[in-house]
Amino acid sequence: MNIKGSPDRSTPGLCGGKAIRARAFGMKLWLYFALFAAVLMALLWLMQIVFLQSFYESMKTSDVKKIGAAILAEYGSDGFADALNALTFRNSVLVIIRDAHGDVVYFSDEHDWQNRPNPNWGGGFDGLRPGGGNPPRGRTLNYNVALPDGGVATISTPLEPLNATTAILQTQLVYVTFAALLLSFILAFFIARKFSKPVAAITEQAARPARGEFDLQLEKGFCAELDSLADTIRETAAELSKAEKLRRDLLANISHDLRTPLTMIKAYTEMIRDISGDDREKRNANLQIISRESDRLMSLVNDILDVSVLQSGGEQMKPESFNLSDAAKKAIARFAPLCAADGVTLAAKIEPDQYVFADERRITQVLYNFISNALAHAGGDKRIDVALGDTGVGARFAVSDRGEGIAEDELPLIWDRYYKSTHTDGTIGAGLGLAIAKEILSAHNARFGVESSPGAGSTFWFELGK
Repeated sequence: MNIKGSPDRSTPGLCGGKAIRARAFGMKLWLYFALFAAVLMALLWLMQIVFLQSFYESMKTSDVKKIGAAILAEYGSDGFADALNALTFRNSVLVIIRDAHGDVVYFSDEHDWQNRPNPNWGGGFDGLRPGGGNPPRGRTLNYNVALPDGGVATISTPLEPLNATTAILQTQLVYVTFAALLLSFILAFFIARKFSKPVAAITEQAARPARGEFDLQLEKGFCAELDSLADTIRETAAELSKAEKLRRDLLANISHDLRTPLTMIKAYTEMIRDISGDDREKRNANLQIISRESDRLMSLVNDILDVSVLQSGGEQMKPESFNLSDAAKKAIARFAPLCAADGVTLAAKIEPDQYVFADERRITQVLYNFISNALAHAGGDKRIDVALGDTGVGARFAVSDRGEGIAEDELPLIWDRYYKSTHTDGTIGAGLGLAIAKEILSAHNARFGVESSPGAGSTFWFELGK
């Protein structure tokens, strides 16, 4: 049975499906390694068997051309005979040089041709060797080089048949291929297993937040990329845990904040109906309470809408130059009756004509939220200090209370929506005012912050440019 809102453990959407994908990752990795080894073996067969003869002839041709260039460079020098002998001996070639009339004037071979005379090769010339000899048998590669005096140097080298060599290589490659493929398959299996194991572990842990489990056990040390992935998943789980806590706090706070005015509205509506319907004075008093509680509900709904719109980037600020001093005085005047009713002293030090460049409506909302927050935490001496002054490049607004203060570890959290300090004095509220102020000030790229310590009160401030 799959209860709505909870994951079905039998479906391959979470752990099961992710584990299957992890195993598929290992299988694919193994196949890629095996394919890589097979491609290497195929290239080896092509190079050693199919293209061996053409590669061999290409290399021979290149060598003969280099010899021809060397002969051309040395021709006519005093040490030409010695250089030619050394060249033919080192490269195992036969060199025959004919003059412009076709007569053999030089020849040089790595072998001793004097003891094997052959009249077809001529002899008795003023060259390197007076004898003759037998030319190389079988397929040969002959290359002619034109000499400066009209003669021709012929370079001849045998092209040994490679059939026997190819047969030997084929037999050898059969064993090499079998051994290499077997070794590569085994190696690929262990490498794929080594890689897929941490991936499967991370995948399993990554599925836990979907079940409401945020304490992840992610091992590190295999490779930098997976370590980075583990850190990212851990940070994501921490943020999800924070969001889950905020969600629970939202339900608790909003349900409390909604239930209280709704209960009072219902109660006083029934009182008007059952008790004070004919008593004009009591009816008006009850209606005033209903109106006040309705305003609280409307304010709460507006705050929720404001923080949602601001955090989603759905509203663009409309900055203009305005007098922040006048806006601050109006905000203070609005809270004066509330302060008087609660016995709170509101001391203001406002420097005149402090102009800033910002969205006046939204910054005024920040003023109200800061003062309202201070009023809710005025403390035992019931005093609030409001200050506005020039910073040289703009204006600084600050509100200080003498309340319970905020612990240092909670200071970064008070700007989160629906967050309430553990040092609260019992004041109710949805915890949206500071979150709204943060979003508005961030949209203005303004500097803002809080200075506080338990038992010493808090000072909330922001700075805006001109």
